[in-house]
Amino acid sequence: MEILIVDENDQPVGSATRQEAWAKGLIHRIVFVMVEDESGRILLQKRLATQKLWPGRWTVAASGHVDAGEEYDVAAQRETAEEIGIKNAKLETIGTFFYDGSFEDKLLRRFDRVYRTVLPSATKFNIQADELSEVKWFTLAEVHSLIAQDPEALTPILIQIMKDYYGLV
Repeated sequence: MEILIVDENDQPVGSATRQEAWAKGLIHRIVFVMVEDESGRILLQKRLATQKLWPGRWTVAASGHVDAGEEYDVAAQRETAEEIGIKNAKLETIGTFFYDGSFEDKLLRRFDRVYRTVLPSATKFNIQADELSEVKWFTLAEVHSLIAQDPEALTPILIQIMKDYYGLV
């Protein structure tokens, strides 16, 4: 499957494999879905130890690349259904930003769109076993404590989202 490649203005210009985008530093799109419960807790997923990016770390509830020919909103719904088994979630866009970073030999140049949804804490999740090992509810205080005491347990993007959109420093 190829992912959508965009220019510096987030306008589509073509497609490529993830590996090609990472190797050449091609700008692409990613969606991140923050799931909250009725008391404001945040659902995080733990990435499998075999993942190519940030293995074994806690991150947002669902995320992924925007495929070629796909829009942000469609990708967010698809990833939420694939990764945690929630279909037709009521997603609200809370922001878009440009991320220019790297992980090992991978160049990560992308536009990241962040979504938010609220689900009951009793929701049963059907997790994508080939990508994540578990999901767990965290209070904002627990996430803040992890950021302060063990940032290596979290993905850098989760830390950035928590700072930019949830006010955690």
